[in-house]
Amino acid sequence: PAPAAAEAPRRTDDAPKAAPALPDIPAGIEPAALRQAAAEGDPVALYEIGNRYAEGVDVEADLSQAALWYEAAAERGLAPAQYRIGHFYEKGTGVERDIAAAKKWYRRAAEQGNASAMHNLGVLYAMGADGTTDNDEAARWFQEAADLGVVDSQFNLGILAAKGVGMKRDLGEAYKWFAIVARTGDEDAAAKRDEIAEAMAPADLAKAQAKAKLWQAREPIADANIVEVPQAWRTDAQATGSIDMKKAIGNIQALLNRRGFDAGPADGVMGEKTRAAIRAFQKENGLEVTGSVNEALVRALLAQDGAAH
Repeated sequence: PAPAAAEAPRRTDDAPKAAPALPDIPAGIEPAALRQAAAEGDPVALYEIGNRYAEGVDVEADLSQAALWYEAAAERGLAPAQYRIGHFYEKGTGVERDIAAAKKWYRRAAEQGNASAMHNLGVLYAMGADGTTDNDEAARWFQEAADLGVVDSQFNLGILAAKGVGMKRDLGEAYKWFAIVARTGDEDAAAKRDEIAEAMAPADLAKAQAKAKLWQAREPIADANIVEVPQAWRTDAQATGSIDMKKAIGNIQALLNRRGFDAGPADGVMGEKTRAAIRAFQKENGLEVTGSVNEALVRALLAQDGAAH
């Protein structure tokens, strides 16, 4: 379930300079169409090579090399790559940890509409990860992500609205967000919703309940959140398998999000955020904690989703 915010949040810089020269394309990368697109600087092709290094496809897994290719794609404006390299810099994955660089890339991705970058940027501001807390900016980016349906941002907004941190104190707004998160099965959010309800006047509570009931997520900008890799850039076996696997992972991400485990956008990409959500779900449900998709995970998710409906 979503961890408590405020105490521990859940999780326009300088104009971009000319993109630097590309790394050498590794010999093992196939097919030729992907190599050609990468040589021409296509950011999606560069991102795909980053994925190959991250996942060990065609080349030996190497997160430092993945970071190089993700950053090359990010420099050329691809929002999901900007989010990915921002996450690498935040966690020190394949690169030296650098919160300033993480903020820079998260902001560029967020300004294009990447929901995960919005949320993570809010967390960095709320936590003062670089030594400077900015609750106004945290609230701003949590709001943007919450409007797109990011559960942990919604939870955090409930906390901030209840306490009047980074925004005007508003119990009705706090109730709304906790009620929305509680619909995913989050018991912590449900408890906070009920606690706030007890402090509200009946008329105000009725208004907040109506707002929560009518709330709908804003449609995200697809290109800012999902990378569609052309089939021509994969071998026939990869193309068929990847389409099926992408759909399966997307379904799992959606199920995890509905249960209150923030797997990020249901984009079919098995990133660290999805793995973390899987590990959290596995731990809470007494499963072997692997961070990967297996039959036990799928059965447990489907069982809970069936029970919820």
